[in-house]
Amino acid sequence: MNRGLCIAITSLALSACAQLPVVTPPAQSDFDRTLYRARQDLDAGNYWAADKLLDEFVRTHPDTREAKEIAFWKAAYLIDPANDRGSLPGGIAALDAYLAADSTGWYRHEATVLRRTAVVAQAVSRPATTDPAATAPTGGTDTVVVVSRTRDEEIAALKDQLAKSNAELAKVKEELERIKKRLANPSN
Repeated sequence: MNRGLCIAITSLALSACAQLPVVTPPAQSDFDRTLYRARQDLDAGNYWAADKLLDEFVRTHPDTREAKEIAFWKAAYLIDPANDRGSLPGGIAALDAYLAADSTGWYRHEATVLRRTAVVAQAVSRPATTDPAATAPTGGTDTVVVVSRTRDEEIAALKDQLAKSNAELAKVKEELERIKKRLANPSN
């Protein structure tokens, strides 16, 4: 009985000295909460509210690393085709500003890829320019010789151009979907 009592006292003493790790869930930062709420607004199609949330975060957390990173998200949301308040030129300019502001930005790689994709999308969405072979300057005068093509030639050229544009557009769509997935889960 003495031995059992010694073992019990020793066990109690050892267990009293042991420190069990306390598992606490990581606290969600204001930055994470703001991005989460902005994404909820985006999912609901309310880009205006998302933009205001991001602006408010920058206002209440000036000169923080997170406030600098908000510029990336604002630029990404400007490029989103579902954003009726956004535009490719505006988004590209915002991405340029983000990339120029800090060479150690958290989303620098994503911003670079997104910018390249937006530039391609912008080029695809522009109306086709006149065919340089259709007009040829002569000598040093202002006269322009117009070369006319038959209707069938014009249709064939337009079909080729449409096929190329569709192929480019498909590539851009794939890239945008890949970027959307990556932006939806920035921790990866």
